[in-house]
Amino acid sequence: MSATLLIRADASPQIGTGHVMRCLALAQAWQEQGGKVVFASVLISPGLAERLRTEGIELHSIAQVPGSAADAHETTALAQELRAPWLVVDNYHFDDNYQQLLKQRGLRLLAIDDYGHATHYHADMVLNQNIYASVDLYPQCNPNTKLLLGCDYALLRREFWPWRDWQRPIAATARRVLVTLGGADPHNTTARVVQALDLIAAVDLEVVVLIGASNPYLSAIEATVRASRHQIVVRQNVSDMPELMAWADVAITAAGSTCWELLAMGYPH
Repeated sequence: MSATLLIRADASPQIGTGHVMRCLALAQAWQEQGGKVVFASVLISPGLAERLRTEGIELHSIAQVPGSAADAHETTALAQELRAPWLVVDNYHFDDNYQQLLKQRGLRLLAIDDYGHATHYHADMVLNQNIYASVDLYPQCNPNTKLLLGCDYALLRREFWPWRDWQRPIAATARRVLVTLGGADPHNTTARVVQALDLIAAVDLEVVVLIGASNPYLSAIEATVRASRHQIVVRQNVSDMPELMAWADVAITAAGSTCWELLAMGYPH
């Protein structure tokens, strides 16, 4: 297969990076089959853009209001130029009208979703990887729309694939802590978590704090870490997430796609 997959997704400190990162998993699977991938974005951080480039993915800038008719027209024009057999969209501003405009141009469409935000789904396929996903979220969709629902469709990136059969040892006392609150963390919850860990006095902790590519609070977090009683390392925009998850005894995370990665790595829940 040498066809090009076009993915339309955005990321920012406000939106977060989860939409792009889970689409990266789909992109990697397409590449494994010999295909090429292009991401089209209105909003994306420099660090995340560089991550896509290191994955051999081309990045195209959409110069329109996200989710607007102009956005849909520019995206469909790019899909037709690339002769992409599929277009993937992932964000909450890709609503009923947006999907309809894409389908009117004859595109095959996969919409990645979380909670049934659109009033009607025109996509050929809707993928919702969440544990609560059900057909009840999609009462209004085209007759031929295929629903891919539940954790069987969890989007795990390439770096997790070799760990499928790994068995986690469960420590009697958790001493190694992984803190990962997503790629953006717009309210700097990471700093408050580090401060809360200082309330643990009975155990000396080793902590790795992960900062995403769109996190604007690196300096503030580093200052909080320097004041901590525990041994803490801060790392930004990592590519060895499975190894770090295997190292830690326990993780503190946000309620996003990282949860599926932690479950895949055998964390108790």
